[in-house]
Order: sequence, then structure tokens, then C-alpha cells
Amino acid sequence: MEIIGKIYEALDDDEAFETLPSIVAEAVGSRSCTFQLFSKDSVLEGMWHHYFQVEMDQFYRENGLHVHDLWAKTMLQAGVGRANLHSEFLDTAEFCKSFFYNEFIRRFGDDSAHCLGFGSETPDGGLVVMGLHRARSDQDFTEEERSKLEFLRPHITRVAILRKRLAEAAGNAVGALAAVDCLEDAYLMLAPDRRISFANAAAEALLREQKLMRASDGKLYVCRTQDDDRLSRALDDANLNELSGKLSFLARDSNSAVWRFTLAPKAFDGETMVLLWIDRCQPALAAPEAMKQIYGLTPAELPILMAVSQGHSAGEISDQHGISIATVRSHIQHIYQKTGVNKATQLAQLVASLPRVR
Repeated sequence: MEIIGKIYEALDDDEAFETLPSIVAEAVGSRSCTFQLFSKDSVLEGMWHHYFQVEMDQFYRENGLHVHDLWAKTMLQAGVGRANLHSEFLDTAEFCKSFFYNEFIRRFGDDSAHCLGFGSETPDGGLVVMGLHRARSDQDFTEEERSKLEFLRPHITRVAILRKRLAEAAGNAVGALAAVDCLEDAYLMLAPDRRISFANAAAEALLREQKLMRASDGKLYVCRTQDDDRLSRALDDANLNELSGKLSFLARDSNSAVWRFTLAPKAFDGETMVLLWIDRCQPALAAPEAMKQIYGLTPAELPILMAVSQGHSAGEISDQHGISIATVRSHIQHIYQKTGVNKATQLAQLVASLPRVR
């Protein structure tokens, strides 16, 4: 899951965000990649890419070619919220007759024709759009590669949305601390020995409540012993290797509500600090239907999926649904096989990262 860690490193790292198209292109297997953010009024707010020439980028922006971008248009018409093969909706030979291909792509001597991509809606009505491309003479993308991008799509979308929220908060608040306080999720900065060097307003509220976590002698502790042990193991991993990427686990508060702890080690002046991000592990209302359509889960598997993603054990699920533990475990194995993960925490990340689109 190294690729997931690299994606989440881009949350608060501008340089890592700039390289996101290169990372995804390498992971899926494409020659080029373009990553775009649009406002609800279809204004291009940002664009990053891998492989394409600087002159192509400049020409695209100056001439508003996002209006004529047949790749993006086709992907969005095919439906947002999933990865699509462009050739399923428009034959590549027909694409090569288009204005976009001949007056833009060929204008710069390029021959990119095959496309795999997605469009995901943002809470403010905008769009996150990504397209991966191959040369006309190359093989088209496969269903397996589409599945790879679909697995990454929710994480890429989530990082883009959160970065936008951070940017908007920074623009509307005075100073970086006030900006982070505008976020609903809890953020803390920890030293290797658990000492808290920063906590935003949401984190301070959780510390005051002492239902999920508490502070003692300036250090962070999770209230449930088993959850605090998980924090210890995650911190040990982060402190041993500052490049270990994103680490995540689930914890419960005194009301049995599930929270997700995400750790990202960062180096500051030669010292490793850990950014801890805590959010409620609440999947989108449409998560079961989305997982059904994307991964072909059966009606019997869907409630098991949601229960596992919310941190319930096989025994708890067995009691809740009145089925044997053996049946529950069989369903869980089938779910892992279909979704391509092998841990409950990874499944929770996958479900919880689905965009909250009404």
C-alpha cells in the first residue's frame, strides 16, 4: 500500500502534490497523466501533469482548451464517481478525428490517444478530474488497470478536497493556526515521545472530553488500552522510518463511536515529527451501493463490508446478523478478494474515502 502513503503525503506537502500525476502514472502504467480541479462553474482552478510539454500546458491554459477537452467531456458524460476507459464510450479511431486531437495534441507532435480516467464531485459542486494516457500505437488500458485507478480514485479525491479546504481556510483566517482551527477534523503534531507540540481546536476539544484520548504531562494517550497500543506501534514505525508513509488505524471512544487515526511522519530541521489526523470514520450514505457497483459485491456481502469497515469483529457481526462466524469469515475473504485489500483497516480506508456525494 506504499502508493496510498505517497498520495496522502501530498495532503500538506506542495512538492509531493506536484508529483502526484507522476506517481499515479507509474503505479497504473501510463505514459502521461493530467490532474485537474474545476469549480462548480466549470472554471479550471488548477492543473498538474506528467510527461506533457510546457508549451502544451501553456497553450491549453491560454486558449481555454478544457472546454474542448474530449477526454474529460467523455469521462464526465460516462458518469462521475468511477474510473472509466475512454474507448468504452468513444472509439479511439473516432477520437483521432476530433478537433481536440488534431488541433491540440498533434499540433505539438504528440500522439496520445488512449485514455483512462475519472471525474469525482467535490462537496462544493466542483470536480476532481484525472486522465492517464498512452500513445495511439500502444495497447489500450485494461480492465485490471481501470480497477487499479478506481482503487486510488477515492484517496486522490479526498486529498484534493482536503487541500482545497485547507487553502480556503488559510485564505479566510488570520494565520496558519487559525486556518487549521477552521477544520472539523482534529490535527496534532507529535514528537517521537508522544509529546504534543500542536493541537488544533477540534483536537483540543477531544482532549477536554477525554472520551477518546487524553493528555498527561503534555503527552498524548488514547483512552482504550488496545487503541493506545495501536498508537504506540504506529509511532514506533513512523519514528524508525520518516519515509514510511501514511499509517492508519481505527479506535473507539467511550460511546463506542469509531474514529480513524492517520499518522504522517515529517522531518523538520533534521527531527522527525508526526502529523496525526483524527476523523470520524463515517462512510458516505451511498457507500454500499457504490461498493456494489464498483466491486460487484453481493447483497449478502454488503452489510458485512460495512460492519468490518466500522471496526466490528467477526464475532460481533455474527451476533448482529444472526449468522455463523464461519459464514462471516467466508464473506470477509470474498470481500477482500474483490476489493484487492487484505486488512480491515485498508477496507475501512477504502469505504470511508468514498466522496460524500448526495
